[in-house]
Amino acid sequence: MTLDPRLRRLLSLGIVAAALVFLGLTVERNWAELRGYEWRVQPSLLALSVVAHLAVLAFGVFVWQRVLHRFATPPTRYPALLRIWSLSNVARYIPGTVWQFLAAAELARERGLPRVLLVSSLLVHMGFVLLAAGVVSVATLPLAALGLGRVPLAAALGVLPLLLLLVHPRVLNTALSLVNRVARREALRWQGSWMDGVALLALAVVSWLLYGGAFWLFLRSVAPFPPATLLPAAGINAASFAAGWLAVLAPSGLGVREGAMTALLTPYVPLGVAAAIAILARLWAVLTEAVLVAGALTLPRWLDRRARRR
Repeated sequence: MTLDPRLRRLLSLGIVAAALVFLGLTVERNWAELRGYEWRVQPSLLALSVVAHLAVLAFGVFVWQRVLHRFATPPTRYPALLRIWSLSNVARYIPGTVWQFLAAAELARERGLPRVLLVSSLLVHMGFVLLAAGVVSVATLPLAALGLGRVPLAAALGVLPLLLLLVHPRVLNTALSLVNRVARREALRWQGSWMDGVALLALAVVSWLLYGGAFWLFLRSVAPFPPATLLPAAGINAASFAAGWLAVLAPSGLGVREGAMTALLTPYVPLGVAAAIAILARLWAVLTEAVLVAGALTLPRWLDRRARRR
């Protein structure tokens, strides 16, 4: 059963509006606290965080390229994939997760690449990204400070076989077949080995840890976050992203991601400050993505001009 498009839009607007109202009321109720907080804005560190975020996004495209090549297809040039990913990423701000994949498929057609190949590889890549986000969140989040207690080492290690099972080729191809049936769209078969899946999951975990470093630089650029918060920042960022992505009716997880980040930041800063930082983090992410889009639009032209000069 599918939702009527008008009802879907209304639900999307309702979710986003509710989340934004929550953030707005949180800021308003804690305005005195916000004004009295010891903000430490450091423009140079903020600029460094944007550069680090750009590097992380570029590394993410590199990981996607590794996924793509496990579909028994000729190698695809990195600049083309960077352009497709950065431009299709803008479609995340349309309600419904599917639009990013549709935009990628259309951009792939313009570049002469098989659309089904791009969509299949993006689905598998996103699976690795979400699994890795879960790993990083459990490993680095301050669960005790959040009132969730401690995760015993035996329990954490017990999840490891499940993660390894989820990246098995048979499991990945079963998931692709289910997507094919539900979406009534063709999906290619994953041709990678089990060890390919393990290696790609490890790369995705590394990507989230690097992303956590960039996010911590951003936090440090606006507030006094000590070095001890570096690893928790990685978990906060990963868990917030996952919450926003899984809220499929909210465009780019708008409001949901910020709400989750606000809750996860409260062990380190007051509630109102956490809400303000979560809103600023969205602006930081949008700014970085805009820079990446600008680069993706200008890089091919620069390369073409350079090739003609030779």
